[in-house]
Amino acid sequence: MTPHASLRLACALGAALVAVAVAGAPAFASPTPTPTPTPTPTAASDALTPLVDCVQDAPLGAVTSRTVVLGHRSSASTPVTVTPGSGVDDLSPGAADRGQPSTFLPGEHHGEWLLTVDAAAEPSLTWTLGGRSVTIDASAPACTDATAIVLSAPAATSGAIAVSATVTRFLLGPPEAGTVAFAVDGVASTTAPVGVGGVARADLTAPTAGAHTITATFTPASGSTLRPATATAPVTVTAASGALAVAADSVVTGSTSVTVHVTRAGASAPVTVDFATVDGTAHAGPDYVAASGTLALAAGQTDATTTVSLPARTPGSPASVFFVVLQRATADVSAAVAMVSLPAVPAAAPASVAAGGGDSAAAASALPQGDPTAHTPVVSAPVGQDLLLLLGAGLITIGGIAGVIGLVRSTRSRDGLL
Repeated sequence: MTPHASLRLACALGAALVAVAVAGAPAFASPTPTPTPTPTPTAASDALTPLVDCVQDAPLGAVTSRTVVLGHRSSASTPVTVTPGSGVDDLSPGAADRGQPSTFLPGEHHGEWLLTVDAAAEPSLTWTLGGRSVTIDASAPACTDATAIVLSAPAATSGAIAVSATVTRFLLGPPEAGTVAFAVDGVASTTAPVGVGGVARADLTAPTAGAHTITATFTPASGSTLRPATATAPVTVTAASGALAVAADSVVTGSTSVTVHVTRAGASAPVTVDFATVDGTAHAGPDYVAASGTLALAAGQTDATTTVSLPARTPGSPASVFFVVLQRATADVSAAVAMVSLPAVPAAAPASVAAGGGDSAAAASALPQGDPTAHTPVVSAPVGQDLLLLLGAGLITIGGIAGVIGLVRSTRSRDGLL
């Protein structure tokens, strides 16, 4: 084959291969993007930890009945619900669902449920809860010796925290001997004896404001076969605040507003309080402008104020009162009501009266009404009548009734009536 023929054959084969490739591929095909992996969210069940509190064997002939006491610990802030036998809450080997709980509360919980098995047939079981597992076998503490603590640590303000711990045994009565050591954040331990009902109590010094952890550790009495136990509980300490009190400034004639104060003695914690005006003998509208709201006192602040507007009242309005009341405070309140006293409004001043006439007319006084230095015109009575009254007074003094009769006749005779 000549070189030119070989070249023509190669070109033809190349064109055929290109045509096949184009015919078998979609038009304008673009590369398929690589999908971005979606992160798997953390399951709520991952907050759960299964606990084996104790086991108790009771031989029954060829069968050994084993009672297992179980609990859990949850770091979640809300209850977690899982389905038994779903792979998240399973027992193995054998039946995965044996009546275990499906809802698990926050915190640490003991003695939640009992499981009874044949120890000879199932000497060892595994309980898987969330992503954690625990083994159930004869190595677990015996229920006659195992203990647990229920710890109570209420929220507190600065000062003392009253805590209590109840020591229990799972299948027997609680111990009434031994001690419980309480500690805040692992320091400043305080030891209290275990008393009736397995209860130990102590007052702990509150730490600084914020979230803390209290630990209670039970130590059995010397020579006891009981096992120690430990429990923890969160506690929130809030800064103390002095009791709140409300008071109002004085109001004088012509005031257009009154200032209301909310005060406290201690000021280490921020607090809020609602306030509202309430009618007394004064009424919102004509006597004062109704007001309500919330006052906030920051840490270190001892006084907060608000203003109630006072409109111009009608002349002649009597003295009256209304009240400012505190509600829904986040601290103690020692005085929840302030009384605002409104003074009486003087009546309108009478028109000016001129005395005499002509050049001798007296000018009206510009001094305030009721001023003792103001000029008051005096209107004279008839002189003759004044003399008769004076004479009558003498007759009454000297002549008694006869003088009075004589005075009446004399007056009528003068007036032409007799």
